Amino acid sequence: MYKATLPNGCFLAVTRLNDSQLSIKRFELEIMLLGQYSHRNIVPLVGFCIEEQNERVLVYQYMPNGKLSDWLNDDTTKLGWSRVIKIALGVARGLCCFHHSLHMVHLSISSECILLGNNFEPKISNVGEAIMNNDVNKNIGFEKKDVYDFGCLLFELIKGKKFGQVSDCLSDTSVPFTTYTYPNPMNLLEDHFGFYDVMDETLNKIEFEDEVSSLLSVACDCVHPFFEQRPTMLEVYCKMGKIWERDEICEDLDIVTSTTSNVTNSFGCD
Repeated sequence: MYKATLPNGCFLAVTRLNDSQLSIKRFELEIMLLGQYSHRNIVPLVGFCIEEQNERVLVYQYMPNGKLSDWLNDDTTKLGWSRVIKIALGVARGLCCFHHSLHMVHLSISSECILLGNNFEPKISNVGEAIMNNDVNKNIGFEKKDVYDFGCLLFELIKGKKFGQVSDCLSDTSVPFTTYTYPNPMNLLEDHFGFYDVMDETLNKIEFEDEVSSLLSVACDCVHPFFEQRPTMLEVYCKMGKIWERDEICEDLDIVTSTTSNVTNSFGCD
């Protein structure tokens, strides 16, 4: 991956792929998907080319705020609650487009593949591993894999750190951190607030208590141990939209009352 500068001063992100079957598949899929469709929460493809010796190049719009994973460290306190919600809603919106408009599943959602554009608008990248999901009944497990990964992403956003990072608060034996490292939904459903002791300190504020608890509930639903009991991304997005409707954070609240039949227009997949 390279950062390129145009003569007019604009930046681009350039990926060079080697000559392998896996790279060819990724190249073709990204051109097919990103070249034909656009969505505010899916990384835009600007162009592509095939050089001599079959070297393949993909050119993307540059995301000035980098990867979400870069913010899940000691600097994560700079995100703040409003940005956490913006990122969570944006990723959910993008996955709804994948599932209900493009009939595809991403299969590798994580903080590493979420890029942050201007004003921290999230963009889903790494679509080269996505697969078609035409047979919904046969491949329902693939969609629920995306739902599970999204739930894990919500836990990361709330905790303010990547899963597996050690916290100084582990010395407090009254907080079973291992319970929450990889979330056990049954434990969290019984006690959301036990999670607060290891979450991002900027989110541990009384004015956000209801919102944080509601988001934790959504995350717990997404990582339910029985995949058939996990919600669809449309149901997740609708629930999140209702939670923050009063805060005017959600910009696509029409989806809350819309039916599945008009999902394509609601999620803006051109």
